[in-house]
Amino acid sequence: AKFCVGPTAMPSFAALSALLLSGGAVRALEPVHGGSLRVAAVSRSVAPAAVATDAPPTAKDGYRTRAQLKKGIASFYDGSSALWERVWGEHMHHGYYPVGSKRNDHQKAQEDMIDEVLKWARQPGEPAPVRVLDVGCGIGGSTRHLAREFGCEGRGITLSPYQARRANEISAQAGMADRLSFQVADALDMPFEDESFDLVWSLESGEHMPDKAQ
Repeated sequence: AKFCVGPTAMPSFAALSALLLSGGAVRALEPVHGGSLRVAAVSRSVAPAAVATDAPPTAKDGYRTRAQLKKGIASFYDGSSALWERVWGEHMHHGYYPVGSKRNDHQKAQEDMIDEVLKWARQPGEPAPVRVLDVGCGIGGSTRHLAREFGCEGRGITLSPYQARRANEISAQAGMADRLSFQVADALDMPFEDESFDLVWSLESGEHMPDKAQ
C-alpha cells in the first residue's frame, strides 16, 4: 500500500494537539476573520519536564496513557467538528497556497492540496487505486475527493464517533454511500486484514498518533 502523508497541521491545530497531549482541555472555540479559529477558553495541567532517557514517557511521568489520549482526542473532535465544518467546509486540513499567490478560494485550495500531495506521492503511469483507506478521515472530505478522482471505493477511520457519523451522512447525501463508509477505529490498531487497500491516505492526522514508528 502507498502512504500519502501531507504537511503538518495549521498552527491552531498544532497548538490544540499540544494542549491535548499535555493534559489540557479546550473549553470553547470561536471563528475569527479569515476563516480561522481562535481558542476562546482552555484549561490545562502541565506535565513535568521530560527527563532525558531512552524510555518513552509514561503515565508515571505525568503524561496521558494511550487510552486517555484517545478519549481526549475523540472528545475534542466530537465537540468541535461542527464548528470546523462551518468554518472550513468538508476538508479539515490546510489548503495549497503557492509562494506569491493571493488566492482566497480556500475550499478549492484544500482540494488542490490533496491533488498536490498525490502528484508528489504517485509515479507517472501508476494504476489508479481501487480501494482507499483514509486514516484520520475527519468528516470524509479527502475520501470523497479521492473517490471522485479515481472512481474507487473508500473506507475512513477516526477516533471521533461524531466525525464517522457525519462522514457517512455527507457521503449518503452525495450519493456515494454504496462505495464509501466510515467508522470509529484506532490508526494504531486497525480492524483490517493486511493488503486490504492499495492506497492508504493520511493528511494532517499523524500528530494524534503517539507511536510514529508503528
